[in-house]
Formats: sequence, C-alpha cells, structure tokens
Amino acid sequence: MKLEKLKNDPRMPKHVALIIDGNGRWAKKRGLPRSAGHEAGARNVETHVRYLRDLGIKNVSIYAFSTENWNRPEKEVTFLMEELERWLDRYKEEYSKEDVRIIISGDMNDEKLPLSIREKAHKLMNDTKDKSGFIINMCLNYGGRQEIIKAVNELIENGSKNVSMQDFEKHLYTADMLPLDFVIRTSGEMRTSNFLPWQTTYSEWLFPKKTWPAFTKKDLIKALRAFMKRNRRFGAIKG
Repeated sequence: MKLEKLKNDPRMPKHVALIIDGNGRWAKKRGLPRSAGHEAGARNVETHVRYLRDLGIKNVSIYAFSTENWNRPEKEVTFLMEELERWLDRYKEEYSKEDVRIIISGDMNDEKLPLSIREKAHKLMNDTKDKSGFIINMCLNYGGRQEIIKAVNELIENGSKNVSMQDFEKHLYTADMLPLDFVIRTSGEMRTSNFLPWQTTYSEWLFPKKTWPAFTKKDLIKALRAFMKRNRRFGAIKG
C-alpha cells in the first residue's frame, strides 16, 4: 500500500504506542553486548517515529524506561541513561524548528535520574509546549500505577471531592494527547507491563514476535493494516 493511500485512509490510528522490547535478546543472538542492542533499538525508534509522522499519525508514545527498569544491572542502567540523554539532545536539535511537541511521561523530579536528564527533559517539554502538529510522548521513569496515584494525589491537593473521568484525565501526563488507539509490543511478550493502563483501556494491541531492533518499516505497515481490519466496537454492537 502506497504511503499517500495509507496516510489518507480514515481507518488509520491517530495515536500509536511502541513498547520497544527485545533489544538485549537481539544483541545476544548476534553475540553482541546488550548495549549494542539498545543502540540499535534507539536508532530504530528514530526511524519509526519519523515514518509514523510521514504517515499522518498525530501522536506517538514510546516506552523507553520504566520504573521497574531500575532493577537491571547498574552498568546497563548507566548505559540506558546515557542513551536517553543522547536522545534528548538529538530531539532538541532535530525538532526545535518544527511543529513538534515533546512530552515526557514519568517522574522527572526523581533524584535517581541524572540531573542533566532532569534538566534537559524539563527544558525540552517547556520549549515545545505550545506546539501541536505532532506529539512525541517519551515514557521515561514511567509507571502506570504511579501515574494514577499521582493524579489522585493532585486531585486531593486541589480539594476535589466528586471527580469525573474528564477531571481525572487532566492530571495524566497525556492530558493534551489524543486517545491511544494502537499499542505494538515487540519480541512476542504478551504483557502490558504497567504501561499507560488508563489510556489503553480501549486500545487495540499487537504482539509481533520480532525483537524491536529487527522490526522494520514493512513490519510497521503490516501492523497498521492489521489494526485497520479490526472492528472497534467500544462495548457497542456493530455489523
């Protein structure tokens, strides 16, 4: 299916999320260190984000580093922090003059994060906050349960007593984003892993077996076609 035809198809999702799983396994299979897998995975994120934007997708969310990932070996966590900082630098340079907003979902005040990452994340979000053409949501130091507790505590602090779903959603990291239509988790793992639990309530999921660094544009198109064939009923009965 040609790019323009796919781009103009009304069945296309508007918000796609990527759980980029399998970087370490990809590297191990090739006799490489896990860091090589994370480097390859980071390059693939950039490739797919640009391609999704070309396809007319409005919002992209990426599960980059969860609150549970702190349990990984210290050497690997250090490398991931360095890679994430490089990502922040690249995105600032690449998108600073374009209509692209960067949202970081996760606790950016956590002192476990290097100060340089916290500072760059806050600055990148602030510098792009008025842009809306395309939104990249990087889930960094993110936990879904923690996000819900954060929203509840903010509502309590504001003196809220009777809260609607709309009120609650205003306190989520994704408050300014479109509903999440489609989640792709690579490497064949069939778990949600504390990823955007509120936002994915009505999302479609796909669990391709390929590891993330091996997931190509052709695989992405195949995934999008699979989404477009699904009958999204949202609890109703449709023909």
